[in-house]
Amino acid sequence: MNKIKYVWEDFINNFLSRRLLAFCVFQFYILHYYIHSVKQFSVVADYPASPWILPFAGQNVYFLFVYGISVIYFYSNIPFMQRNEMYVLIRQGRKRWIHIKILRIWLSAVLLSVIELILSILPLFPCLEWSAEWGKLYNSLAMTNAGLEYNVKLSFSYELISEHNPLITMLIFGTILCISTGLIGMIMLAVSICMNRTGAVLIGTFFSILPVVFANLHLYQQWISFISPFSWLNLLLLYGKVCKNAPSFFMVIIMTVILSFVLSYISLKRIYLKDLNWIDEE
Repeated sequence: MNKIKYVWEDFINNFLSRRLLAFCVFQFYILHYYIHSVKQFSVVADYPASPWILPFAGQNVYFLFVYGISVIYFYSNIPFMQRNEMYVLIRQGRKRWIHIKILRIWLSAVLLSVIELILSILPLFPCLEWSAEWGKLYNSLAMTNAGLEYNVKLSFSYELISEHNPLITMLIFGTILCISTGLIGMIMLAVSICMNRTGAVLIGTFFSILPVVFANLHLYQQWISFISPFSWLNLLLLYGKVCKNAPSFFMVIIMTVILSFVLSYISLKRIYLKDLNWIDEE
């Protein structure tokens, strides 16, 4: 029980930080920018909006880019070499210390995903209707050209609506959101231990740019979809609607599990060989 309490306190003390505040500001701004136009159309059409709008934002490449950059900034304190961690590592030993940091990365990914969902709902007030269906608003935008006429900044694909009901779609999207976020954190941890913190941020930035690269080259370089975690947030890609050679939802799950074990193994092995340089930072 004491170990669980310590892990939770370690996570909360790191999670509730200025980086989280910056993440929320960036994400609320980009979500408000795109969703406000949907709310304006909701007022004109007199149709309330259901809360299941985040998967449609996942189809927008610029949203994916900003989300990626926000995640990189949140994880920018990896490999957690703040000076106060020095005494923690001495007490715990390197093996237990790295295991707790890996757990911290994945717990952060879960809560960041929950926060993202909440932030996507806020711009819809007061036009929000709590419904288990997609609703008339999204169906109208998907089946007509009203979005173009009223300058709605999000694309509402009927293929996405017809594939699953909103609850299943949100479950799939939330899982992918958590997976892509946590996987980037794991990659940054392994790179920072093998190289340095700057290298981890550069690699993370590379992955945040990949959705833009893939959006422009997906007709010719479909293999990029397998190495671009943030591109997986476009569920049409996982449904095979964007290109033929693309990972499925279950393939993404399998790749993430395998990569997580590999990256954890690399981080654990390298932490014993690394000369630790502690920094005076939050």
